[in-house]
Amino acid sequence: MLDVMDTRWDVHIRPLADRPDLLETVARWEFEAWGYLSPGATLAGRIDDVRTAMRVDGVPMAFVALDDAGTAVGTASLIDDDLPGDLRNPWLANVYVAPSARRTGVGSRLVDAVEQQAARFGYRRLYLFTATVPQLYARLGWQTLETRDYRGEDITVMAKDLPA
Repeated sequence: MLDVMDTRWDVHIRPLADRPDLLETVARWEFEAWGYLSPGATLAGRIDDVRTAMRVDGVPMAFVALDDAGTAVGTASLIDDDLPGDLRNPWLANVYVAPSARRTGVGSRLVDAVEQQAARFGYRRLYLFTATVPQLYARLGWQTLETRDYRGEDITVMAKDLPA
């Protein structure tokens, strides 16, 4: 069972499957942050998508960061496909940290947890795209592969090789 504790800020990273009561919180965060990239998307649809990632045995798999009181402060996912038509997989996706927990290391811990899980599943390379914080991922060892337009947004596609 995955339980990553960050000593800089009391945070536990758990599979969302361990906290089904947080499904709607995570879905709402994701919808509010990225729903605009999918015209016609609804919160109900996002809830259904996140529900499919409430597992511990494969992809997709969602994670939640919990503070020492058990309150959700962030989320991230390991998914198979994040850019339609792109054959690369799997992807680190949906990295979101609640405003009150930003700049505390929570995002980095979420990224690390997804990287570790992808390696456990046997993946040797992981991909992501970001429109806002490529410098964060670069600091965490991710390499830029390309920049491009995605639905009117300039994005950076990045990759990281995982340990064997």
